[in-house]
Amino acid sequence: MQMTEPPILYFHADDYGMTAHGDALIRDCQTHGCLNSVSIVPNGSLEEAVAALRPSGLKLAVHLNLVEGKALSPAAEIPLLVRPDGSFCNSFTGLLRLSLTPRRRAFAAQLYRELERQLLAYAALFPAGTPLRIDSHQHTHMIPLVFRTLLHILADHHLPVEHLRIPAEPLSPFVGCPRLWGSYSAVNAVKQAVLNGCWLLDRPAFRRSGIPTALFCGILFSGHMDADRVRAVLPQYLRLAQKRGQPVELLFHPGGVEPGGPFFDPQKTDFHPFYLSEGRAVEAHALHTLSRKEVEHLGR
Repeated sequence: MQMTEPPILYFHADDYGMTAHGDALIRDCQTHGCLNSVSIVPNGSLEEAVAALRPSGLKLAVHLNLVEGKALSPAAEIPLLVRPDGSFCNSFTGLLRLSLTPRRRAFAAQLYRELERQLLAYAALFPAGTPLRIDSHQHTHMIPLVFRTLLHILADHHLPVEHLRIPAEPLSPFVGCPRLWGSYSAVNAVKQAVLNGCWLLDRPAFRRSGIPTALFCGILFSGHMDADRVRAVLPQYLRLAQKRGQPVELLFHPGGVEPGGPFFDPQKTDFHPFYLSEGRAVEAHALHTLSRKEVEHLGR
């Protein structure tokens, strides 16, 4: 259904509630930039994060987390997901692999327990019946078995949802920017292909659910989501969003870890370079560079 009004633009940051330094960087992107949406990890400093952000006017989402930090469930209840100390032991690839093995039934039951706890812990911090906004760390909710489990939990608990991220980027805005074609990293292209493949399997159940979503941008540019790239593709995103009657969500990762600072999960050393990457500063700079007036103009 085509919209008559300009589409809503969500300039969104993930990973709030992981570290004090990262949280401060994210808040600064609202104070001095165009950030207007944030997602909070439920296994981090959840209550403090919601208390700090709720008065800000930011759109808040729960950032379901199955790969980093400690689970909310006892380790004995979810041994396929965590180490004996309760910290998550899988990556996206590990979770996908588990979902395809003969252990998938046990895996689904353990997913249900942990995702249920995370969703209910987050929902409890808001007035009853408040519609949720939902996404996930490393987009693990797109794994088909995880996706179906999430939808079952939402239905079982009658949880209202106003937005569920579908990180399957449309190709047309990128095809329409030939000057950017040589700038996409092979890693991001593979991520995009995997997520789009998952989406093909998730789409029937999602459509039956009736849950709203937005056009998404943030995979091909991940780690390089600078203002110039956003300006290049956003007009085409906006035209497509208006045609489909959807908002647009642009994902940034401006939070990071200062050199020598604490990591959210010290055991996940393969994740640490991402938090120390210069790309974090690049994406924070983009949120500062894109002024509110410019964002408003782009949305018209």
